[in-house]
Amino acid sequence: MSRIISRRLLTLCLCVLLLPGLLLADDRGIQRQPGAGGGNERRVALVIGNGGYQEAPLRNPPNDAADMAQALRSLGFEVIHKHDANRKAMREAIDQFTRLLPAT
Repeated sequence: MSRIISRRLLTLCLCVLLLPGLLLADDRGIQRQPGAGGGNERRVALVIGNGGYQEAPLRNPPNDAADMAQALRSLGFEVIHKHDANRKAMREAIDQFTRLLPAT
């Protein structure tokens, strides 16, 4: 069971670390400066930091998520930030995030 939790935690951490780079990359994979382009593009991020597990609570994910959310806000992102969210709250946040994404 702890192996499954470790893999999920690693996956979540990688998503949190890679998301800003993916959101700032253009079609060629070249990183853009925040605010580059027309300036009226909508930039949305979803950050979830769960650490309140019953069997093995973690302190860092909620703190890291809060730091990431603040950093993304400072770059002009509209951030949906959740911590210690249950399944229902995560699904609602994902739905909200999906509705806010710009159409391509």
